[in-house]
Amino acid sequence: MSGSAWENINSANSVIVNVSGSDGSVIISSSATSVPEGSSLTLNCTYTGNDLVRGIQWVNNGNNMGRKYDIAIEQSKPCSILRIPGLNQTLFNYTCFTLTVFNVTRNNQSDNFKCAAITGVTISSENSVIVNVTVPISTVELTSPTETYVTLNAGELKNFRCRTSGGLPKPTVEWYKTYGYNCNRNGIKITTNMSSLPSAKNGLIEVESSLHFNASSLDNTLWICCAASNVNSQWELSRSKQLEIRHPPPSPPVIDNFIAMSYFKMIENSTERLTCTSTGGNPLASLAWSCNNGIESYPNKSDGSVSRSISWTARRNQDPICTCTATHEAGPPQLVNMHISVMYPPSIPKFKVNGIQVGTTISLINGSTETVECHSSGNPYPSANDFTWRKGKVVVSSNSNSSWIGGIKIQDGGSYKCSVTTTMTPSDTKQSPVTTIESTNATIDVLYSPRLHKLQQINALEGETLTVKCEYMQGNPGKTTVLISRLNDGTNWTKSTHVLQSLKRNDAGLYSCTVRNTMQPTGQNQATVGEHTRHFNVNVWYNTSVALFGLTSHPNEINVTVDENTPLNFFCKVDSNPNSTIILGRSDNVALTKRDGVLHLSFHVQKAGCLDTGRYFCYGYNNYTEAWTAPREHMNVFVRCSPRSSGGQTESNVTGVFGGNATFSLDVVAYPVPSKEGYVWHKWNGATYSQVDSNAKYSVNNSGNSTTFTIKSIEEEDFSTYLLTVSNGVNPKFSKTFNLSPQGVPQCPTGLIASLTTSSSVTIEWVSHFNGGFKQTFVILYKTIESSEYLVLTENELDKKTKNTKTISRLKDGSTYDIILFSRNAIGNCRQNTSIQIETDLLVDDPPPSYSTLIVGLAGGIPAVCVVVVVVAVVIVVVLRKRRSYKKRETRHVLAQGQKQQSLNAVDEDSDDIPNEVENPMYDGFECSAARQDPRDVLYTLPKKKGGDIYTVVDKKTKRLRKSQDSTNQKMKGNEIATKENFNSDGLVYADTVFADQPKGQTLRGTHGGGDTTVYADVDLTKKAKTLPESDGEDGVKRETIQQ
Repeated sequence: MSGSAWENINSANSVIVNVSGSDGSVIISSSATSVPEGSSLTLNCTYTGNDLVRGIQWVNNGNNMGRKYDIAIEQSKPCSILRIPGLNQTLFNYTCFTLTVFNVTRNNQSDNFKCAAITGVTISSENSVIVNVTVPISTVELTSPTETYVTLNAGELKNFRCRTSGGLPKPTVEWYKTYGYNCNRNGIKITTNMSSLPSAKNGLIEVESSLHFNASSLDNTLWICCAASNVNSQWELSRSKQLEIRHPPPSPPVIDNFIAMSYFKMIENSTERLTCTSTGGNPLASLAWSCNNGIESYPNKSDGSVSRSISWTARRNQDPICTCTATHEAGPPQLVNMHISVMYPPSIPKFKVNGIQVGTTISLINGSTETVECHSSGNPYPSANDFTWRKGKVVVSSNSNSSWIGGIKIQDGGSYKCSVTTTMTPSDTKQSPVTTIESTNATIDVLYSPRLHKLQQINALEGETLTVKCEYMQGNPGKTTVLISRLNDGTNWTKSTHVLQSLKRNDAGLYSCTVRNTMQPTGQNQATVGEHTRHFNVNVWYNTSVALFGLTSHPNEINVTVDENTPLNFFCKVDSNPNSTIILGRSDNVALTKRDGVLHLSFHVQKAGCLDTGRYFCYGYNNYTEAWTAPREHMNVFVRCSPRSSGGQTESNVTGVFGGNATFSLDVVAYPVPSKEGYVWHKWNGATYSQVDSNAKYSVNNSGNSTTFTIKSIEEEDFSTYLLTVSNGVNPKFSKTFNLSPQGVPQCPTGLIASLTTSSSVTIEWVSHFNGGFKQTFVILYKTIESSEYLVLTENELDKKTKNTKTISRLKDGSTYDIILFSRNAIGNCRQNTSIQIETDLLVDDPPPSYSTLIVGLAGGIPAVCVVVVVVAVVIVVVLRKRRSYKKRETRHVLAQGQKQQSLNAVDEDSDDIPNEVENPMYDGFECSAARQDPRDVLYTLPKKKGGDIYTVVDKKTKRLRKSQDSTNQKMKGNEIATKENFNSDGLVYADTVFADQPKGQTLRGTHGGGDTTVYADVDLTKKAKTLPESDGEDGVKRETIQQ
């Protein structure tokens, strides 16, 4: 340690180090070992060494080692405090070697006071003392039970609790039993069954003591209390509780002058008196008699005992036991019994059958072996030999029972008499025995059932009326019921005669007649039905019904599933009378087998195939059944088979366009129906097939027996071969290939023939082929060989039809016709036409003149690519084309493919320079979707005829849009018409005409085509045109002209 110890004392926050001096030690002592709260404590510090003490340091570390204060007393100056530590100096006093603490409190409990002696430059020695503060308790209270007098039963446990006030140190509690009210420690000290529970409160210790007291009869009238102390011999005493201990008598009561449990015989109506006594108990027991509603005396208490008497007059059927009971609140009841026997004469005899009490009229069934018992009651009880039976004067039995050997018979019925004799002998020998005889008469009635006469079998026809009658002889009792029963269905009729109206087949079978009466034997709870039954048969002729139909392997099922190649053994059983003709077949009215005059039929399929799946039926008929009205039974058979094509025509070659979609589809026959996962599509990648699934490119839709596969946004690599495999869990799997090719013109029809020719018509036939990916139309051109004009018929393609027919009518008799056939689709015409020549039959009489009208014909076919549409707000637009250079109208002609277009100038009517092709400058060509793949010119032609209007050529090669013709921004003024040029899907220009609102009755003066190129006639919006005919000709045939 650097510097002197005294310097350490003067330094702030000095720390006292426990150092022992080599030449002495510190001894610390206090004025008291324990300091009462509120007293002062003086501590004395003594140094026994030889060194000069320069100072004394007192340190109070508290009871939690947290320093409360320290005081340094300097010795060189007369005992003064070296420094002021900031404490209140009024709380303590000091001398050179002492420290006095004023007013010690409970907070100083266990404080650690330390004294250190400072000599020279070091701490010579130090020592410490622990302060014990004493706080005496002020009270002790007996808190439970709260009542002053505590009542307990002997052997009962009771918990007593006593609580002290707070004090230091912990209080001690003692329990005492005393003989007076005031508690003292001179009584009987209780040393067992005690427990204490200390608790801290406000720095003091409280104690709760519990006593588990077991009451004894010896503790009666004693007092119980507790005493507590924590300082020297200062004891605090509680209040006392007096004990009242209850206990029952030590032994049961006794009956005076009588030996318990013995029997005493007495005559009916005699009087008896009994006395019962109980000794001991706190309090005395309560006595009560139970003896035939006798009269009890008041209890008599004397010398620790209590007694009570009862008197009664003996009566028959009273309680056979008299009981005296001693009851006490501290124990179970105690009792004593006495048995009494009261004698009386026998009662008038009564009768029993089967142990059941009956009257004097006893009914027994003929042949029964019941015993009739005669009985009587009395004391003494009559024995079996005390009875006698008589019929008239004849004794039939010397016993209480009467019976008939071999069963009672009808002649055993009649009047009987039963007598009983008994003798009473009392215990009092001074009385004489008394003998009594009692008798009763009884009538025996013998019961028996009715009997039926013999019945005969009945035959009848279905629909007839049948009368059934039952005849019988009455029994006893005579009231009889008749029941006619049909045994096959349990139908009953409750009259002796029953009429079966309109006899039915289910009326046939075994019948019975039953006659019954109700016999109520005496001694039985339920009546016995006496009955007699005879049977007879009713035979009904009836028509046929199917009883059983199914497969022998599944006899009770109407829906059966089997594997392919499994044998099918059908059976059919009918119900008919007489036998039937049975037919077994399929629901498509196909009879599989038939037999006559039988009741059952079978049919066998050696190996079930997929096509054997179906609904099967069976029916039968006989002489009373019409075959077509006979009822049928059905069942369904499902043959489990692997997938295969349904047999319908499926297109495996599909065409598509770039950017478009293409779809393959297939219907299969299979059972079970393939799941969605059973259909798997593959694509050929040049070396093998790879599976494809639904994604952004492909769409797969599998449902039931159908699947579709769609290729979206077709690209070059999508034109390939695709493979479909179908599985349903039954081997083998089914597979089919499909091809996707670019779209094109259809394949031309072949096999054109005339199958039927008349004088005015011809029926032609041809075979169609692949349509190029679009619906195709068949075009038929026909004309007489003398004519230059072809008439045109069209026939649309029908799905899944390859052989086609068409009838051409309204032909001239005896004429030769050229017929040309080709097909076309959205791409164009097929590559090669086919033609034939036919002759119509010649008629004797001339036919009516022809009214055919010429229409535009098609040579080689017209590609249906682009359509010009004019949208107008009115229904009918009358177009009158003004022509300046021509006087007659000509019919349009269709040019053959590859002809050139020429401009049309004004020429004379008869000029030879009229071109074969003309162009209307109003129309503008525009590229259409079909032209992108197979561009071609569609030209209308003009025949070289004299006069007539000239029609324009539609040039679809021109693909320009003239902005000058766009009038979408024109505004309507007055009666003007707003027009807008539009383009259809093939690129042709057409004009939308929108009429402004017109005043009613006002005529719109005129309209103009797009770009004001063509002038149209005035249109009167106030008038309505007549409905146009549905066809262009009288016969509905479109007529066109072909240039030769």
